[in-house]
Amino acid sequence: MRRLKIVVEDVKGKCYAGYEKGDTIEVEDPVVKGKICIYALSALIPYITAAYRETPSDDWINAIEVLQCPDPENTVRFRIIREK
Repeated sequence: MRRLKIVVEDVKGKCYAGYEKGDTIEVEDPVVKGKICIYALSALIPYITAAYRETPSDDWINAIEVLQCPDPENTVRFRIIREK
């Protein structure tokens, strides 16, 4: 399994979970370290689980750069960084 770092890229509007640019969440299966908004987590989970896999360079998960929470008015954008 890989270790993942999820970094807050930017916040547009007011994030009610309190995220600010630069905040990080670390995921090392099955442990999540850092504050996590359940709404953001629901959007990130499919990508987190896919990012754990060893993948060829042309796999779709490698094309994902930034993901956002589902709140359309108070958007938080996240970047998933794979660490070994």
